[in-house]
Amino acid sequence: MQATSRYNYYEVLELTANAPQHEVTTAYERARATYSGDNPAIYTIFSEQEARELLVVIEEAYQVLGNKILRTIYDQRLLSGRSSLNDLTYESILEASKQVFPEAKTEKTVPAYQKDDAFEKEVAARTEWDGEFLKKVREYKQITVSKMSEITKINSYYVTAVENMDAGNLPAIVFVRGYVVQIAKALGLDEKKVADSYMKSFKNNLGK
Repeated sequence: MQATSRYNYYEVLELTANAPQHEVTTAYERARATYSGDNPAIYTIFSEQEARELLVVIEEAYQVLGNKILRTIYDQRLLSGRSSLNDLTYESILEASKQVFPEAKTEKTVPAYQKDDAFEKEVAARTEWDGEFLKKVREYKQITVSKMSEITKINSYYVTAVENMDAGNLPAIVFVRGYVVQIAKALGLDEKKVADSYMKSFKNNLGK
């Protein structure tokens, strides 16, 4: 994949720049199925490493185009014709969104739940985080997987994979950490502490 198309996320997902939002998810699921390891035909065209790299690009495209705020920033840069390739990277778009919306909150979209003081203390004292406990907190706060997906813009498939710590169904490690950060933020947790602990456990599991 050439550098110029590497960061044209519309080309990656085979979408037009004016495609409605609901078509993004459909295009993403189609692209992921095409380049997934579950599709043996893909290895007649690409090596396993190339296929994995393509999946990473597809994930980037979905994370940007599937989020209205990130897509707006991306469109402004892409359509201006004056942005460098670096300005169009996922990391650059994400950083720009933080500058535009530094105080963005998720609480308004999180359902109300019955607080349990004992569990709240357990969560506050927790130093080791894994997918199982993240799931426990999500269920305690009465947030369904689909609702978490809506809040974070992370595909439900990956929300479940993060909770199961299922490396085989997750993209590159850098994206896994990003997912954990977004999930922790939606749950009202210290995202850095949770992500650092989770990734340590996740990487240890990879080595087994």
